[in-house]
Order: sequence, then C-alpha cells, then structure tokens
Amino acid sequence: MLEVVDNGSAPRLVVFDLDGTLYPRELYTGLVLDVIGAMFVELRGEPPDRAAREVAELRELMRTDWSRTSATAFVLAHGVGVDQWREYRDAHLSIADGVRPDERVVRELARLRAVVPIALLTNNTTGAAEAILDRIGVGARGFTAVVSADDVGGRPKPDPGAFRVVLERFGVDARHAWGVGDRYDIDIKPLRELGGAGIAVDGPADLPAAVDHLVGLLSSG
Repeated sequence: MLEVVDNGSAPRLVVFDLDGTLYPRELYTGLVLDVIGAMFVELRGEPPDRAAREVAELRELMRTDWSRTSATAFVLAHGVGVDQWREYRDAHLSIADGVRPDERVVRELARLRAVVPIALLTNNTTGAAEAILDRIGVGARGFTAVVSADDVGGRPKPDPGAFRVVLERFGVDARHAWGVGDRYDIDIKPLRELGGAGIAVDGPADLPAAVDHLVGLLSSG
C-alpha cells in the first residue's frame, strides 16, 4: 500500500531509494546483519556474544519498525566511522549475488524517466549500487544520475544533507522533488523536511502504482 505525502507540487525530480525499494528487503536484511556482526568483532574487538546481542537489537528494529530503521545510522551510532562502514561493507557484503532481474522495475523506471529526471540516492557505495542495478537489469544508465555513499561525505541518509547533494546536482528546489522509498523516516521524511514530497512503498511490487501517481501529477500540472 502506498503512503503519499503530498505538498501540492508536480515533480521536477524523483529521488529513488535502492535497498528494499527496487528489490525485496528480505534479500538485504539477513546479509547486512551478518556483516555488521562480523564487523563489530573484527574492527571493534567486541566479544562475539556482545556483537550478537547488538545485531539482535537491529534485527528486532528491522522487524518492528522498518520504516525508521537504517543499518548505516545504527552502525554509526555504535561507534563505527562512516568511511570504515563503507569500506567494510564494500569488501564483505554482496547483495547483488542474490538479486534477480526484474522487468517490472526496468519498465516502470523507464516510463517515469521518459517524463521527468530520476535519481538514485543510496547509502551503498557506487560499486555496490551499480552491481545491484546491473543484476536488476536497469543499470546505472536507467537513472538520470546515481548518488551514492561516496558522494555525500559524512552525511548519509537519513541526514537531509544527502538529499541536498542530489538537489544541488540537478539544480531543483526541494519543493519540486519527490522521494520514493520503502522507509518513510529514511527515504521520505528528510526530503519532506526540506520542503519536498514523497511516496512510501512496500517494495518493488508497489512501483507501478507509485509511477502512476507521479505521472498523473505531471499530466494534471
């Protein structure tokens, strides 16, 4: 089911999330939890039982409060630097291996890109994001631009600064930007705080309805 947060504007830019939005979140959660546990042991020297308890905390947050839960924000809050997390994740996490082609995602993104610029904003590194996009079948070329963790410095989502990077790259005011993602607090709320709008989805199955809504706004505007 879609959750539409409207501000009365037609989009001049649509900013998509990747994990859980363009492929099912179930492919992401188990893998990222394993990597975080290993990282806490290896980089922070935590006893395995303590790392397991912290991972269990994140697992429960993902289960009960997915819309507000960011793995990146979690590891930063537990004392891992943003560059450490990016490097460790890039070296040890390969979500792309489990992703399958999805013609629906390819079709819907192409349908929207035909009428408005679309960007991808992800806390993945560029290499990881491109590998996932290639496996889906859309590739980085399916977006007008891809903005990754490598481009936003120390301000990944849900920091509004990550969205400012996208807005500045396109020269679009926030009130004319719409976000699309599966976590309201991570993918929609930061843009909303800047004046934008957005659509929260449950995953790729909701993309046709989200695109219908955005195309309708353009048609009526």
